[in-house]
Amino acid sequence: MRFTLIVATFGRSEELIRLFDSLVLQRYPDLEVVVVDQNCDDRVLRVVAEFSGRLNLIHRVSKPGASRARNVGLALATSDIIGFPDDDCWYPPGVLERVAQFLDAGQEWDGIIGHTIDAEGKATLPWSDRAGPLSPAMSWRRAVTYVYFLRRDVALGVGGFDTTLGPGAGSPWGAGDDNDFMLRALKTGAKVYFDPALTVHHPPLFPSFDGVALEKRERYARADGRVLRKHPMPLWWKLAFFGMPLARWMVSLASLKRNELRFHWVTFVGRVRGYRDRLPE
Repeated sequence: MRFTLIVATFGRSEELIRLFDSLVLQRYPDLEVVVVDQNCDDRVLRVVAEFSGRLNLIHRVSKPGASRARNVGLALATSDIIGFPDDDCWYPPGVLERVAQFLDAGQEWDGIIGHTIDAEGKATLPWSDRAGPLSPAMSWRRAVTYVYFLRRDVALGVGGFDTTLGPGAGSPWGAGDDNDFMLRALKTGAKVYFDPALTVHHPPLFPSFDGVALEKRERYARADGRVLRKHPMPLWWKLAFFGMPLARWMVSLASLKRNELRFHWVTFVGRVRGYRDRLPE
């Protein structure tokens, strides 16, 4: 089975080299990597030149925005399976072989989604789910682009990433593009399997509660609220969605951890704002 991996990249070089090194170590013969460059300089071209001959690389440019860049890549994808590694993630050996074996043996599955871990092997998402079919509720916990792989007809059938969502979109919604894409895939009837043993490395999203994390958390939370308005969930789920950051805020209040208090409050307020944001006509 042939893979197309679409890498939307902006502002990174060393991380991109780490990703490409991990792809070389996959030793997978039928692999093309579409690198969609959103930079104004030649940093990505230098990395592409470094790996010329070791990887089948296709370099394209895009206007800013991870979703726009991935859509550029989707228009070029011709392989059986499409993946969307972040430019700061990296694959353990054997990931592509494992995905190919699963989808080749399980023709009833349209895709597979894995688990995200840091460099030390610790989970970077705070949930524990059993292996099995991906549900919409689980998608909210699991659907980050760099850990899912979809058959080409399913990926193209979604209709592209929502360019108002995600990093660099130029909107208040600085995330949610990955979950929105997967939720739309599930709505088309796609059957996606979650395998916690299929792992991809990625740095922690929020390693601290400093000012940078607060700004990022607000963008992510507002995007989550916007995606919830776009993809309604049951009442019990909404209560948990809005109630969880409040519960965490109350726990932090008892211990007087100011930075954590601000982080969880920003999460709550951001989700409310995003849910109330008017959607484009």
